[in-house]
Amino acid sequence: MRHIIDLSHPITAGMPVYHGDPEVRCNMVGAIKDSGYNITELVMGTHTGTHMDAPRHCIHTDQGVDSLPLEAMIGWAEVLDVGEKLPCSEITSADLDVFADRVVEGSRVLIRTGWGKRFGSPEFFTDFPDLSEGAALWLTKRKIALLALEQPSVHRKNHVDVHKLLLSTGVVLIESAANMDQITQDRVYMVALPLRLAGLDGSPIRLIAIEGMSDSE
Repeated sequence: MRHIIDLSHPITAGMPVYHGDPEVRCNMVGAIKDSGYNITELVMGTHTGTHMDAPRHCIHTDQGVDSLPLEAMIGWAEVLDVGEKLPCSEITSADLDVFADRVVEGSRVLIRTGWGKRFGSPEFFTDFPDLSEGAALWLTKRKIALLALEQPSVHRKNHVDVHKLLLSTGVVLIESAANMDQITQDRVYMVALPLRLAGLDGSPIRLIAIEGMSDSE
């Protein structure tokens, strides 16, 4: 039986956002009692909640989120459980070595750390586990297609360099994935679709994992 797991944080007015990002605002501009329709103006940043980064996020390029390859965003994904990572800890290449036989060219990779369960807590945006530069190199050397993390960014201090390392090599990067603790299988069918925001540096996404599908489907 198929089981669909929503790996996206809900977007709500006033929700927690990364320091310096725009606050999420939902303003009613039309009401049923007046016009027959409810219409809402939504104001938020391109990296709100569960979101996808484009190369333009940190590289001088015109490659926005609308130009990322759709084939990287839909298909089978490997779930790499590196254990419950502590605050201010690190994901290292040694953590990933145990999965070497599962991560090959074109792989989609979801790294489970348990950090997504801390969304809404004060330390979520400040004390998250870093993806070390060595771990990022480990992934890019294998020419993966997509990487999804529970953390709100790739690194607390060296975030620009690690972002550039991943995005400059064509990796589609997802941050702030939710509910990875609900995944029960090592391999899931994944769908991660951004808004078609022309030329922009990122987009909130709806990320889902489907369990119970066969390779022939």
